[in-house]
Amino acid sequence: MKTKVMITGGSGFLGSRLAYYYRERYELLLPTHSELNVSREEAVRAYLELYRPDVVIHCAALSNTWYCEQHPEESHRVNVQGTVRLAKACKLTGAKLIFMSSDQVYNGTPLLGPLQENVILQPVNVYGRHKLEAEQRVLCNLPDAVGLRLTWMYDLPVDILKLDTSLNPSRSLKLNSNILVNLQKAAAEGMTLQAATHEYRGVTNVWEVVRNLEHAIALPGGIYNFGSGNTLDSYTLYLCIARAMGLANPSTLVLPDEERYSQQPRNLTMDCSLIGCYGIQFNDSLQGVKEVVAHPQRVI
Repeated sequence: MKTKVMITGGSGFLGSRLAYYYRERYELLLPTHSELNVSREEAVRAYLELYRPDVVIHCAALSNTWYCEQHPEESHRVNVQGTVRLAKACKLTGAKLIFMSSDQVYNGTPLLGPLQENVILQPVNVYGRHKLEAEQRVLCNLPDAVGLRLTWMYDLPVDILKLDTSLNPSRSLKLNSNILVNLQKAAAEGMTLQAATHEYRGVTNVWEVVRNLEHAIALPGGIYNFGSGNTLDSYTLYLCIARAMGLANPSTLVLPDEERYSQQPRNLTMDCSLIGCYGIQFNDSLQGVKEVVAHPQRVI
């Protein structure tokens, strides 16, 4: 009998790819919002009691940081309360919970260099604060739960990857506004992008997250950095990626923003040595992009 895995946010950027990649390996439950409304505790509990998943992978979230800043009550209801409700239901039914957090919890930390999971956190935006609160409250209710701090993720369009989505045409693979898309669009429209010289953050190929997530199921309960490392400032990273993509005139396409974060550098780079202890590895940010661009058919 196949392991029964429930994925929330199955139509989203990460969730849709998880559903595609693991469609034959596991018995998948892909509830829609109307089938599983995380804002209703009784509905969450009833769904898990009815279908009894072995594993719950919680990808559903409000992830637009600007929107969360403008709608903090909605952000808290979805990103904190909804996640806690799932944790309580998993505790009741015995399901293993894997939930997604974010590198935004590090936004505001006055430290440079790759950050480990145990640094003191003081998120400066609503989204980061709510993700941190969700981590703390979930582990309080369900110590065996696994929280994964993700970076900004990217992917190539489905037609480039040559994926067969005909098996479930109602669930297309959503493409987000990612670093590859933004650079390609700017180049095509003759525009420029500005990237901060005082910002440091990793970017991760979403398919690396998808492949490694299966191994996260076996992790002990806790919080883990889960993505690509990076030692370059954002301007240098953007410039190197533009060159790797073969875009014309990278130095005029990407311009340095030397003012933003000049008072305190913005550092979201993660030290992923902890998951490395469990055999989970990610490419460095730039190397990951180079591999995708050079060999798009090998991404999955």
